[in-house]
Amino acid sequence: MHRRAVSARHAFTLIELLVVIAIIAILIGLLLPAVQKVREAASRMKCQNNLKQIALAVHGYYDAIETFPYASLDRQTGETTATYNTGFILVMPYLEQDAVAKRWNPKLPRNDTSTEAALGYSNASLQKNLIPTYTCPTMTPPNGPLGGTENRAYSSYLFSSGTVDPSLYAYYAYYGVPDPAFDGAIIPIRDRVYTPTAACPAPTRMASITDGTSNTLLLGESDFTPRGVPSTELGAIWSYGYIGYTFGGTFHPFNKHNNTTALYGAFRSQHTGGANFALADGSVTFLRDSISQQTLQWMSTRAGGEIVPQN
Repeated sequence: MHRRAVSARHAFTLIELLVVIAIIAILIGLLLPAVQKVREAASRMKCQNNLKQIALAVHGYYDAIETFPYASLDRQTGETTATYNTGFILVMPYLEQDAVAKRWNPKLPRNDTSTEAALGYSNASLQKNLIPTYTCPTMTPPNGPLGGTENRAYSSYLFSSGTVDPSLYAYYAYYGVPDPAFDGAIIPIRDRVYTPTAACPAPTRMASITDGTSNTLLLGESDFTPRGVPSTELGAIWSYGYIGYTFGGTFHPFNKHNNTTALYGAFRSQHTGGANFALADGSVTFLRDSISQQTLQWMSTRAGGEIVPQN
């Protein structure tokens, strides 16, 4: 009889298993940062593309109307109801968002429901639409509904209204200061007939950007983490042109997430090291945290006469 040769089988020892697990953990640890960097690079590029599309829409609006859009208008001409229509609504036809733009009634407030029964839609229902071009994929969404039961759709971008505190648009009389002159490219305005004693500036024109369109901010990023954690406050909302919702400025510090007070309309983002901006010439740039507040303020004025340092 012949014996069959039986090959001995050796199992992994505990030490070998631990070594293999350690190697896998090291490889994963090396791979994850690379994957995260690629993902963030893609998100940052998508955000820049959003800003590019909005900037082109602003220029499309300018070509048709011969002024830049306003950031906010308290009342439509001849109307007594405050609706705070927004520039983001005005440029929607140039972003292929006619489904919202053609249905939106600027003479009614954003939370009006009066047309719902007859038309099947209203400003109140339209304001819930999340517009992809208005949202940065890097931004953490709000941690709850915006405006309570209104459930307003959030946004990631603010028009650049200059160096003035955005809250003064609605509360300058409360603070006992003169009606502010917003000095940016896209500004909030008031109806001249309804508020004749206010400054009531008109929307800006290209000729008024004497600092140069390549040196002047058009719009930039904001988010809903002013205190470093997700919230439902102090972020952008495309449908409601109130303080800090559709326009911001460089009055407050740039890209801070440790605020203890309400800083309406501050530019900030969740990209690493800075935030994306569109300039008045339609180009897009990434401004780093290291930029000085003075330089950023110079870039936010349309006719300040400053010399902006070139990178």
